[in-house]
Amino acid sequence: MKVLFYSHNLWKISSTAKLSVDLANKLKEKYDLDIRFVISKKSDNDLEVNFPIYHLKRKGEIGKALGLKDLIQREKFDIVFSYMLTQNIILSLAKYFSKYKKTAFVGSVHYIDNYEKTNSWYKYPYRLLIKKLYSNLDKVVAVSNYVKEDLKRAFFLDDKKIEVIQNFIDLDRVKRLSAEPITEKEKNIFREDVIINVGRLEIEKGQIYLVRAFKKVNELRKNTKLVIIGDGSQREIIEAEVKKLNLENSVYLLGYKTNPYKYIKYSKLFVLPSLLEGSSIVGLEAQTLGLPVVAFNSEGGHLEVLGDSSLLVSPKDINGLSNSILKLLSDKKLYDRFKTLSLENVKNFSVDKKAEEYFQFFNKLVQLKNS
Repeated sequence: MKVLFYSHNLWKISSTAKLSVDLANKLKEKYDLDIRFVISKKSDNDLEVNFPIYHLKRKGEIGKALGLKDLIQREKFDIVFSYMLTQNIILSLAKYFSKYKKTAFVGSVHYIDNYEKTNSWYKYPYRLLIKKLYSNLDKVVAVSNYVKEDLKRAFFLDDKKIEVIQNFIDLDRVKRLSAEPITEKEKNIFREDVIINVGRLEIEKGQIYLVRAFKKVNELRKNTKLVIIGDGSQREIIEAEVKKLNLENSVYLLGYKTNPYKYIKYSKLFVLPSLLEGSSIVGLEAQTLGLPVVAFNSEGGHLEVLGDSSLLVSPKDINGLSNSILKLLSDKKLYDRFKTLSLENVKNFSVDKKAEEYFQFFNKLVQLKNS
């Protein structure tokens, strides 16, 4: 089977780039597939990829679609699998242009905000256009049932067009990277119990509620620290809240880190205060390292992947969040139970298991194309 992965880039900071490379590596290892990548942008910060990489140099969606069509017709791929909206659109256009009919064109969607972003009367024509383009693809992969329902609501897609395959993690890579050392200065932060969050500092990620909940935690457990890893538009607002609550000596905003796992490893507890989540890879990564997870019971695919293995709290419930954190930190029996649940849960989302699921999915599409 010959498979082409299509991403905008392969930047080290891109979660979808990491997903595509991890999946490609495992598919090659387990099934010896002929795998290639095609990207729109190169950089000096790209992930190391042991596969041939093509570069779409043409400008604009139409230009890139024509370039992609030429590549597909020349190489005769069995599967072309794209990541994210723009690439899905270009892939659909390439299918319209292509004369080679044995390729299965598959898009993928990882976010849950499609309806929220398009729910205006003046965007209705755009929604119909995306419906036409997505419907033209052979399949669209959604990373959770929440994402699937969001797609149907936003773009009126047929239920049968969408295949749900949940995200995965490379357990070995997370464990390997977690073994990297932290600095002596950083070790001082982690000498006491640390609550950690990793994610973009954006409204939907809800870190502001975590900071407010931590105020009560800090009052009752003076030496406990809160570490937040990530950057985004809400950084200054979060910093102002930390200052307002007099938590400057207990809350650490460490910014973006290429390897957050070494910090998670030294932490006691992971908190996911997101108001909206497509899947939550980072929650699974924390569970890989044995951390219990506290999360908001908010809309999103994180409920599908974390489920009963995490301690769930009503969205924006600051008292509920602080009480759940305090309960886990003070009750060793409860803490150990959720630690065990974490380690058991991640086994269901290993890259090995999901690579098998993708292989069966791709194989079925190839058989249909050749029947």
